[in-house]
Amino acid sequence: MTLHDYWEILRRSWILIVVSTLVGAGAALGLSMAMTPVYQAQAQLFVSVQSADEIASAYSGGLYVQQRIKSYVDVVDSPGVLDPVIEKLALDVSYPTLAASVSAQSPPNTVLLSVVATDTSAEKAAKVANATAKSLAKEIVRLETTDSGKKPVKAELIRPAQVPGTPVSPRTMLNVVLGAMLGLMVGVGIAILRRVMDTSVSTPADVEEASEASSLGVVTFDPEAKNKPLVTLRGSPRSEAFRTIRTNLRYVDVDNPARAVVITSSVPGEGKSTTACNLAIALGQAGSRVLLVEADLRRPKVADYLGVDGSVGLTDVLIGQVELDTAIVSWQRGLIDFLPAGAIPPNPSELLGSRQMSDLLAQLGQRYDAIIIDAPPLLPVTDAAILATAADGAILVTRYGRTRREQVAEAADALRQVNVRLLGTVLNFAPTRRRGYGYTKYGYSYGGAYDYSSRPDQDDSETSRRVLTADEVPAPEPRA
Repeated sequence: MTLHDYWEILRRSWILIVVSTLVGAGAALGLSMAMTPVYQAQAQLFVSVQSADEIASAYSGGLYVQQRIKSYVDVVDSPGVLDPVIEKLALDVSYPTLAASVSAQSPPNTVLLSVVATDTSAEKAAKVANATAKSLAKEIVRLETTDSGKKPVKAELIRPAQVPGTPVSPRTMLNVVLGAMLGLMVGVGIAILRRVMDTSVSTPADVEEASEASSLGVVTFDPEAKNKPLVTLRGSPRSEAFRTIRTNLRYVDVDNPARAVVITSSVPGEGKSTTACNLAIALGQAGSRVLLVEADLRRPKVADYLGVDGSVGLTDVLIGQVELDTAIVSWQRGLIDFLPAGAIPPNPSELLGSRQMSDLLAQLGQRYDAIIIDAPPLLPVTDAAILATAADGAILVTRYGRTRREQVAEAADALRQVNVRLLGTVLNFAPTRRRGYGYTKYGYSYGGAYDYSSRPDQDDSETSRRVLTADEVPAPEPRA
């Protein structure tokens, strides 16, 4: 992925990252508040030689002390030092417990010796540090006293320990900062991992890469589209998107413009039918003579969207039961013409791949500037690929966050295998805030006839259609 891709991931997942950062900081704050404060006090000793003559010179005496002082550091937690401290302060602790809370250190190339004591009480830490420093000074003198009784080294308390005002643990601010940083890294990691593992299309570039076809447009999400799918009849960002698709479609191949265009998708539920309706209306609004053909003979929905009786239509024309002009409906005072699907046949693929269908499209191509054909999805059934061979090309509709890249690639390959020109792609239902995409449910029976058990509840109000048997063809019904 490029740097821009990572930026897009962070931009889209900023809520997750912020929440993760706040959770990390809050957890660190809560943990710090739950911890018992620990205070640290420090007393400092100055170790020197008693007489320069005893060690030859002051300089050599200093070197002598520096060498010996390394051993004094390890003496601080010895029983000879701490037992007197326990007795003097009347501490209710054992020697090992006190030894774990006391330490000593000496800055390099100095004769200073620092005694450090830690405790949950600030006052007790200061008392233990001072008492331990004094006891250590006495122990150093005792250990350095010669057999003749001479004391060449002495240690003096030059900086008594003060009662500390703030604890050394927990360091609340540092913990909060570290917790926030950890939460930030976790949030970014989850966002990147989610993007890497997410194979669904989320940008027009994803669709273009998977389909190897250019993007004709991105259709923004409209909360009213579910109840009012014909958005091109009213002003909205989504309606403008369909006009953009209309314009881009004209530039796909100016030398060989496509008249009959199949609108399909990879899988059910990507909004192909609403795309077909709105694109046809947009073309009609531009002054073109447009025919919208409902060729989804498994689950036709366009007639319901347009509010037209779809019981007589394409299937009746193909089997010779109804004349073409009788089946075609003029919609919105001639804005577009519409050819409904008619009765659902038992063999949609054979019917759409018949010579009658090819001849019908050729006949319609002489009468209309544009023919928009709503076809079933490509992957569940072969109808769209078969139908597209008789058309001038196909447009592949995809849905953000649901259609996977491999599904788009497979659908595009299905068209190319039968030498169908893929005119472009449409990324459907993009939320305005980040150009994402939405969808509606779609049920199919892959065996051919429509499966009513898969029909979503929200479609119960749609006009039901009777499934034909192999020997049954419905007679045309009179129009109102």
